[in-house]
Amino acid sequence: MTENTQSTGIAPSLPCPSCGSQLRYSAEHKKIACDHCGYLEEVDKSDDEVIEQCLEDAISEAPMYIPEQQGKKVLECQNCGAHFMVDAQKVKVDCGFCGSIKVNTEAFEHQYFQPQGIIPFYVSRKEAEKSFAKWIKQGAFHPSKLKRMAKMDSLHGIYIPFWTYDAQTESTWSGQAGFQQQARPTMSRRGQLQQVANQNMVWRSGNGHLSHFFDDIQVVASGGLDQRHMNKILPFNTNEVVNFDPRLLLDWEAEVYSVDVEKGYQMAEIIMDQKIRNMCAAQLGGDEQRNLHINSTKTNLTFKHIILPIWIASYEYMGEIYHFTINGQTGKAGGQKPISYVKIGLMIAAFVGFLVLIWFLREWRVFS
Repeated sequence: MTENTQSTGIAPSLPCPSCGSQLRYSAEHKKIACDHCGYLEEVDKSDDEVIEQCLEDAISEAPMYIPEQQGKKVLECQNCGAHFMVDAQKVKVDCGFCGSIKVNTEAFEHQYFQPQGIIPFYVSRKEAEKSFAKWIKQGAFHPSKLKRMAKMDSLHGIYIPFWTYDAQTESTWSGQAGFQQQARPTMSRRGQLQQVANQNMVWRSGNGHLSHFFDDIQVVASGGLDQRHMNKILPFNTNEVVNFDPRLLLDWEAEVYSVDVEKGYQMAEIIMDQKIRNMCAAQLGGDEQRNLHINSTKTNLTFKHIILPIWIASYEYMGEIYHFTINGQTGKAGGQKPISYVKIGLMIAAFVGFLVLIWFLREWRVFS
């Protein structure tokens, strides 16, 4: 059985030099492999083409990669909005994010950045299936039929588009830190020492400067998965990014980005600002804080476009789409499950019944 039996067609077909069968990338062997004769070929781990690009130039200049000129077409899922690039002659494609067959050719020209780098799959399908089977059974307050609805064949190995951003930041901050007064010993009327807590807060003003370099802030550019969902399985170790090699997509699905580089940076800036706030708050200190004001500047803004591996299972329950994902590099897993309010209601009813029983027994003892 291959690692992943469905493909969007973004990767080329490549015959085995030993027997002529089709090669694929194997996460199990972490090599280009032939299932027919066992031929294995090492992956090139060079990363000299994975270089930072100027963000300002990228926003002002038009991208140069046009799929239509490369014998490709771009498809959009009408159900979830994901974008896929496939061979122009491919007729039917199912969406790997929601399973929908409502996938149509988009009626406009496309210009995309070519991926600079890629992290190959390290987690095999067998390992992903094991993780999914364990996860789907966990939790007492989910619908019982969920285990039957989410099948193993809904598990897809897919490369997801990401932007990574670097920035040098300089921040000045000011605020007030509150310090709870320590308990002080006092003498009681009987001549014994006792601790009496003073609840007053002492406030002290502070200010300072923070210099910080952000390296590879990871922003998902997918149309099928958002940043909030991906945060459950981040981060990827970007030190293992290698030059983009189409052979690593053999027998795997891939998505083209729906979030452009400028919108991606807006998301990265929110992430950076939150981290800056946390670091400035740590410098201010105190048990409580108030009036924390921060002014930041960001310079030397650069980015990279890379594609990263995840395993994803999508299923529909009561009209809602739920996802389970595994980081295809680290194995970290996260997902969404519907809640069974019937089970929660039964638990609450059982708990209330238990309290009533205790009250009844206590009252019975009083009157007996």
